[in-house]
Amino acid sequence: MTEAPRPRRTRSQARSPELVARLQRSRKRSLRRRADAAAREKAITRAVGDYLAAWSAITHAEQSRDREVAALHAQINTVITRAANEITTHENAQASAAAAVRAHVQTDEELADLLEITVKRARQLLAGSRTTNPERSRRKTPSKKTDPTSPPTGIVPASRNLLVDKASTTSADGRPSQMTE
Repeated sequence: MTEAPRPRRTRSQARSPELVARLQRSRKRSLRRRADAAAREKAITRAVGDYLAAWSAITHAEQSRDREVAALHAQINTVITRAANEITTHENAQASAAAAVRAHVQTDEELADLLEITVKRARQLLAGSRTTNPERSRRKTPSKKTDPTSPPTGIVPASRNLLVDKASTTSADGRPSQMTE
C-alpha cells in the first residue's frame, strides 16, 4: 500500500504572510546560531592551539633550565672539590708546621699559645701531622693519660703527712736524715 499523495495547496490555502515571516525569522536565527557556533568552534580551536603552543614552550624552557642548573651544579661540585683539596694541602702544611713548633716546646698548651689556637685544635693538628708524617709522631713528654696509682715521672711518692716528710728528709743541721714515721 502506498500512501496517498498529498493534495496540492491552492492559493487560498497558501501560507499566511505572518507564517512566512515567522519561518524566515526562524531560519535566520538558525543560520545565525550555526554561524555563531562555527565562530565559537574556530575561537576554541585557536585558543587550544595557543594553549598547546605555550605548554610546549614551557616544557622546552623547563628542560633548558634543568640542563643549565645541572651544569651549574657540576661546576659548583668541581669548585668545592678543588677547594677541599687545596684546603687539605694547606691543613697538612699547618700540621707539619705545628709539629715542627711542638718539637721545640714542652707542652701542647705552649704550642696552642704560640699559634694562638685552642689546645684542642693544636692536638688535632698534631694528630694530623702524625698521620701524614709518621716520623714526627714521637712526643717529648709522656701523654697525660697515666695510671692513677703510679706517681708521675720525676716525683717521689711521699706520705700524707707533709710535716713528717719534711722532718724525715732534713735534720736540724740541714743534712738529709732517714727518719721514718
